[in-house]
Amino acid sequence: MNLKALIFGHPMKTRDSETTKLGLWQGLSILSPDALSSVTYGTEAILVVLATAGVGALWYSLPISGLIALLLVFLIMSYRQIVAAYPNGGGAYVIGRDTLGNVPGLLAGAALLVDYTLTVSVSVTAGVAALVSAFPSMTTYTVIICVLIVLLLTIINLRGVRESAQLFAGPVYLFILMIFMMVAVGLFVPVAHAPTLPAYLAPTIPSTVTLLLVLRAFSSGSSALTGVEAISNGVPLFKSPGTRRARMALLLLGLFLGTMFVGTSVIAYRFHIVPNGNVTVLQQLAAHIFGKGLYFYLLSFVTVGILSIAANTSFAGFPQLASIMARDQWMPRMFVARGDRLVYQNGIIVLGTISALLIIIFRGNTESLIPLYAIGVYMSFTIAMVSLVKKRLLDKDTLHGRNTTVFIGAFGAFLTATVVVVAVITKFTEGAWIVVIAIPGLMFAFYRVRAHYISVADQLRLASLDVKPLVSALTVIVPVASINRMTIATMSYALSMSEQVIAVSVAFNSDQEARIRYRWRQWNPSPHIRLVVLTSQYRSVLRPLLHFVTHFSELTDNRHHLVVLIPELVVPKSWQNILHNHMGISLQARLVFHKNIVVAMVPYRLKSETREK
Repeated sequence: MNLKALIFGHPMKTRDSETTKLGLWQGLSILSPDALSSVTYGTEAILVVLATAGVGALWYSLPISGLIALLLVFLIMSYRQIVAAYPNGGGAYVIGRDTLGNVPGLLAGAALLVDYTLTVSVSVTAGVAALVSAFPSMTTYTVIICVLIVLLLTIINLRGVRESAQLFAGPVYLFILMIFMMVAVGLFVPVAHAPTLPAYLAPTIPSTVTLLLVLRAFSSGSSALTGVEAISNGVPLFKSPGTRRARMALLLLGLFLGTMFVGTSVIAYRFHIVPNGNVTVLQQLAAHIFGKGLYFYLLSFVTVGILSIAANTSFAGFPQLASIMARDQWMPRMFVARGDRLVYQNGIIVLGTISALLIIIFRGNTESLIPLYAIGVYMSFTIAMVSLVKKRLLDKDTLHGRNTTVFIGAFGAFLTATVVVVAVITKFTEGAWIVVIAIPGLMFAFYRVRAHYISVADQLRLASLDVKPLVSALTVIVPVASINRMTIATMSYALSMSEQVIAVSVAFNSDQEARIRYRWRQWNPSPHIRLVVLTSQYRSVLRPLLHFVTHFSELTDNRHHLVVLIPELVVPKSWQNILHNHMGISLQARLVFHKNIVVAMVPYRLKSETREK
């Protein structure tokens, strides 16, 4: 077994693609962790904002959480309809493209690609933050641990979606079980000075609470819903019937996420939890309810796991979306290619690389990355809901439930658009400006890619099949360092192509030039081969060769073909490559993009060496 097969697994046949698809619970474990993991920081994000107005303002976390839960209901209902209408995936990008046009569709696509990238960075850094809060001695290694986790996730996903589902299902469902257990116990365990029922309904309102503060808290807490769209983008990952499984997975996601998020917010208020920069809200709750024992430390490790696995949601969604956009010619075609393990490997590698760079740039700080986080996904939510409203209004064949869908979509779009506007305004200087620049930048890149593919198609297209290939003159240029067996083999190959062959050699002084010419006259290989000796005053070989070839090319017209054959020594052992300069490869790299020049390597393979006794 070679190293590649050991790390990434054996190649799979195309006909085996159906065996790689996921069942309901496997698909949920792959596509829902991003949303489910937001329970670890969603309530905390609300409390951090409200705490600036005093402890009395923390009550507002309850109605804000309720409003976010209502928005979750709207999103689940909307995306279930999108999945039914677009079973091939693509979510907000596809429905935006088909309903509102290319610009809104691309805006949703760019927003989702940015969100997927940030999801990896935020999830991994948040998971490691939970780990180092339980084990402070590891703080120094935060960035290294984050990058290693991203690398591990990249390798696991290159092995295949099914493998990652089998590996991650256990931690996902263990996290759900532990949060349900904590919420259930936290609601009923006796607590000294716990708020009474009237305090939940009619609190004392501090004068420091403003509408802007509440909107900021709502915007920050809305990060709890990021990842809801992943299932709609990943419908093709499910076994047949994929649409039915994806819709059921969305329903289960809504049920789990809504219960966990609202429950966490309620017990946080019941236990008077105040955000602490050293210990997360979730860990404070675990310590209050179960003490700093087995549950506390197990939850710390499971939280690291779920947050890291949340990043894995992006490794399922980003490649799928990129492949769909690449098929529409908005992204490079490399994103369409599927690797040996039937995954979109280029999308996985690009996502892993960019995410790791973001972690390094922001030094693994979750708080620095979160301001960039919710804008993209809520922009895609808005486009998806507006598109769904328009689609239902235009669909005259489906009258049942149309008014309900229109209302839900319109009100949901209003809420999600509010999150985008508030997040951009309040977090612009904290880093949101990066997303504001990145999304239009991506859209510009999409149009440049599309324009290139259209230009290529126009230039390659044949208007008529009457055009035939023409016989043209051919000149072959062969760089020659010395007269040896490799030179003879290359010259033989050149003469088989054309009777016009130019051997080009480079001399550093007049004595060396004289020796080259004398040696050539002695050899006298063929009357069809002409020798040209170039003098290099600066001891460079590449520069005079490049100048000669490009100048010769400029002197010939478009009907005259010029081929440069470069001899290249091929050694039997890979380590022996460092013993040779491989100047031919450098020359090829310089010439390959020159107009009207064809470059080819002629390998000369050495035999294995016999050891001296």
